[in-house]
Amino acid sequence: MKMIRQRLVKLDVVPPHSFRFTVPETGFRVENEHTMAGLLKLVKRHYEDNNIPLPKDWEAAVEDQICSQLPLGWCEWTDGTPTRGAVSVLSAENIIKGVTSLLTMAKNAIKGDEVFVSTEEANARAEICARCYQNVPAGFCGGCGAMQKITSLVAQVKGGRSTPSDKSLHNCGICGCRNEAIVHVNRKVLLSGEKSETTEARPAWCWLKTEDLNKAKSEQHI
Repeated sequence: MKMIRQRLVKLDVVPPHSFRFTVPETGFRVENEHTMAGLLKLVKRHYEDNNIPLPKDWEAAVEDQICSQLPLGWCEWTDGTPTRGAVSVLSAENIIKGVTSLLTMAKNAIKGDEVFVSTEEANARAEICARCYQNVPAGFCGGCGAMQKITSLVAQVKGGRSTPSDKSLHNCGICGCRNEAIVHVNRKVLLSGEKSETTEARPAWCWLKTEDLNKAKSEQHI
């Protein structure tokens, strides 16, 4: 049976944040391409340069990944039905909302549940997030007031905690929160404030979707 994937319905228009793809096997990110042909060329070259066999239907997989990050109306399933679009649009308002919600959950959890995970678990989560195609950079400047507020909120959540992957962590394209903050927080605490449809929309390798980090890594091929 042929796999049903998502495909673009606006091939002649550059989608929001351009054509982009994160190679699951390596975490290599191709960004800022203005044509699908140019994107496919660079993706294919990366596989060949690293002696990685091109997956079956790799071009369809690239298009499906792009669609998973776009709003409603940009894509449809290959059986012709429309997709629901990305769960969240990464505006400054949405990111602030996401981190504020996370901070509230963390503070409330102090009353009973353990809030933070071990350094080893946070590092493993961060590595998965860094290679995930839903690890999306913000679309606004790092020095603006919104980003300063986000940075302050993140610091309140994670304190002095950090991971070796921090420089590669951006925003979660599913929930809108900052990955450098959520990787440190107990999975039970995070799921307590997340809708089931949001969790279901996450990639198979997301550690919020499966608590088995070894399984998550194997799903992502890292």
